[in-house]
Amino acid sequence: MKIKSFVLRRDNYDAIVSLIDDNTIAVVRPEKFVERLFRSLIESVIVRKEDGRKDLETLLEYFRVVSDNPLYLEKLADFEVQVHSYLSEGMFVYAPLKSVEDYLLAKCARLCADAISCGVPGSSVVDGTGFVVCREPEPGRKPVFDWARSREAIAMRCKGIGRLIVSGGYGRLESGYVVRIGRGGSNILASLIASALGAECVEIYTEADGLDARPALTFDEAAHFCAGSAAPFASSALWPAKNADIPVVVRNIFNPAFEGTVISDSVEEKEGAVTGVMVDEDLALVTVYGTGLLGSVGISSSIMGCLGAAGVNIRFIAQTSSEYSISFAIPSGDASRATSALEALVADNPLMPLDDVMLFNQQVGIVTVYGSRIKKVPGVSGKVFGALGAAGISVIAAAQGGEELSISIVVDSADVSRALAALQAL
Repeated sequence: MKIKSFVLRRDNYDAIVSLIDDNTIAVVRPEKFVERLFRSLIESVIVRKEDGRKDLETLLEYFRVVSDNPLYLEKLADFEVQVHSYLSEGMFVYAPLKSVEDYLLAKCARLCADAISCGVPGSSVVDGTGFVVCREPEPGRKPVFDWARSREAIAMRCKGIGRLIVSGGYGRLESGYVVRIGRGGSNILASLIASALGAECVEIYTEADGLDARPALTFDEAAHFCAGSAAPFASSALWPAKNADIPVVVRNIFNPAFEGTVISDSVEEKEGAVTGVMVDEDLALVTVYGTGLLGSVGISSSIMGCLGAAGVNIRFIAQTSSEYSISFAIPSGDASRATSALEALVADNPLMPLDDVMLFNQQVGIVTVYGSRIKKVPGVSGKVFGALGAAGISVIAAAQGGEELSISIVVDSADVSRALAALQAL
């Protein structure tokens, strides 16, 4: 049994249908564009109490051009009925607006799964929200998966069934509310189904020939690559498969014959310690420094806590043993919120005297070298920083995790391309 994960786009319907056979469970979610169309429809009908006719027609037009598959075209008339039914259900759901929106967007994913099923004779469709059980989150936090209960639900419904098409991206809280399960939620569900059923492999279909043009990566290497903002899916999709020792194969939906990238823990030994290089751009580097940080228990928690409360995502952290400064990289779009939150913290926190200040490097990028053989290999850091020095690139900040699988270097945005070229030559 193979578990395959797809994103339905306007131009890949026929390619997806061709890859679903008797030995396949397919997880399907809609592309962001069709989710935006569905959100507009929710806004007009549920929030503004309008008839939503224009938004509905725009959504249906999307599905009309998806494919000329005769089996699919026969069922198109049913889609409008389904959408009306979903919206009617949404109007009578007694829940916060965000929960209603998630509930209806999960129905959008179900509509896409139904669309794929039309082109696959003998297939069945299942609403994936019944497969992912999430514990009730703390206020402002993302839901936490209940892996054991999710696996039980999957095994009960899916074992021994092929040509099953599952809508992906959403799960349910213990209270019954539908929730989005994060970036790449369909890939997480595919990996979870594979682990529950002991599948042969998970195949994730993107629009590129694998990850970083590599034929093979370890799970840890792939996780580091997928941490980048330009990665095709989140690294969280790898862990259920990793824990069950099931390989993940990343393939191109438009070039499925190409082997792509095989992710497993049995990758053949490679020459050199560095496997690849990834880049994260459009970042700002914030440095808080001053004597108030020296030996102040809890000050790092206060800084990170105020940023978390402000909804600021931290991409990088560095602090030296002098405890005089702490630096962190954040998305440039979060810079103003981060500044306001930190200024309020410095003004109100008695642990931080008036000489504590902030420095902003508004335009920086992070270049990260990664590889499973960096660990305990002397000289890797020397080669990395030597290559950057030889290229005339100034390092603003750097960090290496204790797992010794990657080294991240912050450089000025203008130097990112040259830094990437210098490190790829290692």
